[in-house]
Amino acid sequence: MASAEDSAVQQENRLQSEIHQAASRLRDLLGTDKSVEQIVEAASDLGRIEENKKVLLRFQQEVFNSSDWSMETLQRNLTDDFVDHAAMPGDPPGLEGVQMRFSAWASAFEDPMEDNIAIVGEGDLLAVMYNLHATHNGNFMGIEPTHREVVIPGMEVVRIRDGKIAEHWGIYDFLRTAEEIGSNLAFLPREGGNGDAPVRPQVPWAVKMTEADASGIGADAEKYLRPEGEQGS
Repeated sequence: MASAEDSAVQQENRLQSEIHQAASRLRDLLGTDKSVEQIVEAASDLGRIEENKKVLLRFQQEVFNSSDWSMETLQRNLTDDFVDHAAMPGDPPGLEGVQMRFSAWASAFEDPMEDNIAIVGEGDLLAVMYNLHATHNGNFMGIEPTHREVVIPGMEVVRIRDGKIAEHWGIYDFLRTAEEIGSNLAFLPREGGNGDAPVRPQVPWAVKMTEADASGIGADAEKYLRPEGEQGS
């Protein structure tokens, strides 16, 4: 008599056989030159991406839209070794930094609601474009509460691991926010610095530009992207 383990293996084998048969029929129907294995892998990726979207939407609902920055809720949605690449220099690492930033933001804006425009995924990464709606009920950048409803456009990329968010990158249009609440912003030269000197952006995806690439863009491009003192090959 077959054991429960043997039955589970047989059931899994039948399922995989049915999946490959369906992929083969789909390949013939589409007339594609993709292999059955490639079609199965693509279908598996789609399923994983849909599950990852649920993780992101859960975070938005439980944390941001609910204004719940408690450590318990953060731990339910973020990995213990979570890394926020959008954090400001000097911020505490990990969940403590997330809690600090969200709490500070919530002191100025109430009733947040993320309105997702599009979510796309590849592998364990998701990219989301959204408008964040909130009400300016606290001091922000020196501006007293205006009680105006504001819209903050943003784009984020998150990496999902084991049903939680493990990494985050983000870009937000806070200039538009400042404009909506009546703030006048001015860009001033750094004190004690040379305003003409380019500064290499300290971002995870910054790469060293080759001399060939730089020659096609301009002499300053190589200086901008390569750390000072490092010579090209």
